Amino acid sequence: MNANTRCTVAGAADDVVTAAPTSPGTTAVAVSPPPTVALAGKARVAVSFLSQDTDAKLIVAIQGILTGMTGNAAYPSPNPTLANITAARDSFIAAVNAAKDSRRQIVVRNQQRVALVTLLRTLALYVQVASGGDLATLMSSGFTAQRSTKASVGPLSAPANLRLTRGRNSGQIIARCEKLKQAGAYEWRYATAAAPAAWVELDSTFAASIILSGLVPGTQYSVQVRALGTAGPSDWSDAAMLMVV
Repeated sequence: MNANTRCTVAGAADDVVTAAPTSPGTTAVAVSPPPTVALAGKARVAVSFLSQDTDAKLIVAIQGILTGMTGNAAYPSPNPTLANITAARDSFIAAVNAAKDSRRQIVVRNQQRVALVTLLRTLALYVQVASGGDLATLMSSGFTAQRSTKASVGPLSAPANLRLTRGRNSGQIIARCEKLKQAGAYEWRYATAAAPAAWVELDSTFAASIILSGLVPGTQYSVQVRALGTAGPSDWSDAAMLMVV
């Protein structure tokens, strides 16, 4: 992005996101909205755009999500809030506009994008649960749906090959399991060896991995994971155990 380029993104009439007042030298990027995708069975939220889209396309997509979810009765309590998404988007737009040839400004822009994408991934999980996999309800949020590949039949099997390793910092465990093709998300829980029935349930993740932080050094922990598919959650996996340092 050169010194004269601003991030002014123009889409449909209701989807115009202007990062700064237009002026001579402003570059306008026209972005076509992604097509609606019809799915067999229950729909799942598509999140590939978060990593694949350009900055300009991402800003347009976020505006569509904010428009779709504002006042939408299907999503009464967005998590994170739309106000938080809006604030993160505005910070990202400002960082994009400021990014020129300065390494520091480019780093700030990248950091703002990571923060924004993290919030949107959490929001996508909320939409997935709140929509119940109904395509029309999901699409009303402004998110798009994944392309159907092969519909799962019946419940998924429990994730296999759960592995635990120690994190870089004290009190951390990195948990990974074998990825299931038909899983839309994964749910995790952990307990201490001293209280094996007192499970602590964690937020869902799209990835087949998670970092557990804030654990007590010198304590042995047991971790389990289950997959979420169109037929609901799988059984919990076999437990894996590790002593935290």
